[in-house]
Amino acid sequence: MPDPDAKTLSPAPTPGLVRSGLAAAGRLVALSALTLEPHDVVPTGNEWLSMPDIRAADGAVMSFNVLSKRYRGLLQARGPQGRPVIRPVVSIDGREVELGGLAWSVIAFWIPVARATIDGLEIELTYCAPLGVRAAFLHMKVANRRAGSARIELGADVAWGALERVTYYPVELTGTRRAAPGVWVDDATTFAYRTDDTRFAWSVVHRGMRAELGDAPQLQTATLRGEVTEIAPGGTAEANIILAVGLEEMSAPHNAKALAERIDRLGAAGVIRETATRLMASTRSTGRDDLDLLMNRNALFTRFYAWGRTIDAEEMVGVTSRSPRYYVSAAYWDRDSMLWSFPALLRFDPETAREALAHALGTQLRNTGIHSRFIDGVVLEDGFQLDEAAAPVIALADYLRVTGDRAFLDRHAGAVDHLAATIARVRDATTGLYMSWQDAQDEYRRHPFLTNANVMIWQALGGLSFLSSALGRGSEASRFAAEADHLKQEILKHLVIEKDGKPIFVAGWDGKADYLVEDIPPGSLFKLAALGFVAEDDPVFAATSAWLQSSAYAYGYHDAPYGLPGSYRLSFTTSWVLADHLRLESCRDKALMILTHSTWDGGIITEGLDPVTGRMDRDGRAFATAAGYVAAAIYDVYGTPSADAVHQIEHFRDQT
Repeated sequence: MPDPDAKTLSPAPTPGLVRSGLAAAGRLVALSALTLEPHDVVPTGNEWLSMPDIRAADGAVMSFNVLSKRYRGLLQARGPQGRPVIRPVVSIDGREVELGGLAWSVIAFWIPVARATIDGLEIELTYCAPLGVRAAFLHMKVANRRAGSARIELGADVAWGALERVTYYPVELTGTRRAAPGVWVDDATTFAYRTDDTRFAWSVVHRGMRAELGDAPQLQTATLRGEVTEIAPGGTAEANIILAVGLEEMSAPHNAKALAERIDRLGAAGVIRETATRLMASTRSTGRDDLDLLMNRNALFTRFYAWGRTIDAEEMVGVTSRSPRYYVSAAYWDRDSMLWSFPALLRFDPETAREALAHALGTQLRNTGIHSRFIDGVVLEDGFQLDEAAAPVIALADYLRVTGDRAFLDRHAGAVDHLAATIARVRDATTGLYMSWQDAQDEYRRHPFLTNANVMIWQALGGLSFLSSALGRGSEASRFAAEADHLKQEILKHLVIEKDGKPIFVAGWDGKADYLVEDIPPGSLFKLAALGFVAEDDPVFAATSAWLQSSAYAYGYHDAPYGLPGSYRLSFTTSWVLADHLRLESCRDKALMILTHSTWDGGIITEGLDPVTGRMDRDGRAFATAAGYVAAAIYDVYGTPSADAVHQIEHFRDQT
């Protein structure tokens, strides 16, 4: 039986940038083809609402979710027993047709569009989540390409099977669920979850459609059908189904109504055009269509799936991923948010970067460095990780260098002191190195002195020197700079050994005589040169790189077509090492080949790939923070600073 995940690894068709009729303000809007299998999914959403698994086979919405501060994670509405929450329905001449053979593309790298020709009619489904609204909509369009007329009926089947709280894994909530007509909103159906009071609600507005409701104790349904319309050759039929979320039965349908009124004024195409124009303002170019698709699609994925606003507190929060397809979704990690996702925000969307940084330096500050936390800052998994303690400092220093936002730094001067004290507490006086309990793979190590993590502290100390100088603290700036220089010497002294007659970096040391001679991909030794700790042609780094890519290293994969060094914990080519290789001139060609030859997860970066086949790692799908790490690397190596990007930064500086 063929492997359902097998992909053809010859280069995918280059996604063209075509004039889609959505050009605005003199700028071309991208319409890029996606390479998908029927079992794949297409995500979209905005800061309020995530739709992580629109089914490629038929365009059905399998689930959607919001962030909830009360529930410290995602609230996910899903369909019953594998059925979708919303399934588009198209009937032609009185017969419902199977929506198969859909070809998918994305407008502005983010708005999914599915097209198919069935029985002489062109069917188009577009999912659009306009920015700033607690809603999204499905635009259905049928164009008659027959010689004769056709009778068309458009609609959808809606089914609610469960409401789940998701932090890593789904837990079904046991309150009551109810379906009813929308309050004070015509052509609306509202679905509410109640315990002692209503805790969450969602609504669909279906103008021009009749709704038949079913409200059994375990299943709430709505069968939506529009009027049968006869369209002449060349004519079209259209319909919009709006999905909105809210806190209770009143807010949900009115959030949908607000979007319905916007569509009434601008038309569905106008709202899509407006959304695409706003999305394109945060995109960048490499001059290559294939890289532009990967870079911008993953930058947008990290923007909308690693960050979002809570439905109940309206706060910007960070998570590993808003997609439950990722195995540790909906939790906050300093490393994920500040080292992996934040660089992409800073390059593509500095305003969101400022909000993300404020979350790290506010809600999450008190437990900085602790393995993982809930979105309200409370500890989820205990255990101190050195690179996570360094992450907010590195992000803040980068933010100030790029934006010059001194007012933000002044407001968070106390956070700088807190972060500096957190780092200082784990300094070992004997060796001058800094200690960690867990490595970047989130595994306990008996070896407290981890090389990559200490290099992160070296970078953070340089950042603290820069920040202290900006705050007018000259003596502190000098002290941090001196400590950074001292730490570099101690790293070179203690964390380099001789192997096969050549000095190489180790991954860690127990402080006595035992060394970790391996790589730790999320905190790879390849990053030492990418960060500028050593030059790429430094003899120690060159020997380390050669050993890790040789047959002597059990996870080197040097002879595999898509192989880059992994580890015992991550025995495949990881996205982090791929991005690190992309930044190194000696490794770039192979990294670029791997990056562009894989179809990934519909263009969304996964945790990694099989070194031999190039198939994506299924457990690591929808990894929103890693998507940002790769997007930032593509831009830094291949990006062309555009006039739009420069203007965006200048405008942001003027505002701040």
